[in-house]
Amino acid sequence: MLFTALQGLTYPLLSLLLHARGVPEGWIGINAAMMPLGMVAAAPLAHPLVARLGPLTLLLASILTAVASLLAIGALDNATAWMPLRFVTGACLAWVFIVCDTWVNELAAERVRGRVLGLYSMSTSAGFALGPLLLAAIGTRGWMPFAAGATCGLAAVLPLWLNRRALPGRPVASAHVSTAQAIEDASLWRFVRAAPLLIAGAAATALADQVALSLLPIFCVRNGLSVREGSVALVSMIAGSTLMQYPMGWLADRAPVRAIFMGGALATALSALAMPLAVRTPELFWAVSFAWGGTYYGIFTLVLVMLGRRFSGAALVSGNAAFAATWGIGGLIGTPLAGGAMQRFGPNGFPASLAAVFLALALGVALTRERAPPGRA
Repeated sequence: MLFTALQGLTYPLLSLLLHARGVPEGWIGINAAMMPLGMVAAAPLAHPLVARLGPLTLLLASILTAVASLLAIGALDNATAWMPLRFVTGACLAWVFIVCDTWVNELAAERVRGRVLGLYSMSTSAGFALGPLLLAAIGTRGWMPFAAGATCGLAAVLPLWLNRRALPGRPVASAHVSTAQAIEDASLWRFVRAAPLLIAGAAATALADQVALSLLPIFCVRNGLSVREGSVALVSMIAGSTLMQYPMGWLADRAPVRAIFMGGALATALSALAMPLAVRTPELFWAVSFAWGGTYYGIFTLVLVMLGRRFSGAALVSGNAAFAATWGIGGLIGTPLAGGAMQRFGPNGFPASLAAVFLALALGVALTRERAPPGRA
């Protein structure tokens, strides 16, 4: 939760700083895309790094490196120089989430898997909400927002270190997989073939999440809302993505997951289409943002449930590595796509591009049948 607060603060902070300097939305999207690009590059390396260093060491190193990168960005008054630093931050994010997602899914009992993963998604999303909330309170000027983000990251180290003896030593089977085989198992295309809906759901959620963090405040400002009102809209969106995850997990334990999956995709598309109609009334727009956040992030909760039911052991680690790469690709495509749509068609290009993605996802759920898993390692 504390580490995701750093990420939740960084995306809107840097986008607003670039916007204040007169940088076009398309270039803001390209700058923000460096983080998901880092995730794509780092994901195949997670399995061999865990085998060599152990998961706790990799987690701590990733968090500390992300904090150092954020402070370096604050010290540099050069948007071009931010790009490699954001790439490094993205790599660190990938390694953190691969290890944590694997731990939670391995430890969850089957009968309550949806609820456990719903609670896990709630905690990570709450961290994202804390970031914009801090930004709304302290503003974007000076060192304060960078110091707040660094403090959140460093605070995440403490509970990990204090509980280090209680944490799993290694993901199951990682110690018995060679580096070459681990990289092959983590191949994105291997899991595209085995689980296309899981990959598509992760990519759509990643696109929505990173586009929202980077461009939702810009959409609000372009429609006449203040920076503070835009930050509140972002907090409302993340509040929805937090509070609706346990109900989504509860449903996944009791109803067909594919039906919930399709319904969530359609609801996300409709919520996006409602944004231009609601944005002139801040309170109504905050409510729409809440619903949109709950449905799009709920899709990733369902994806994790489906992954845990179909795969275990080394295959589960590989699936989470594929998700991290897919998450990076979704963000890599999404921010330039939505930013370019805003630059070409105006602010409504933001919700229109998102609605198109989730309508396509719903259609994919209707037309696709998942293959049998290649085996539970």
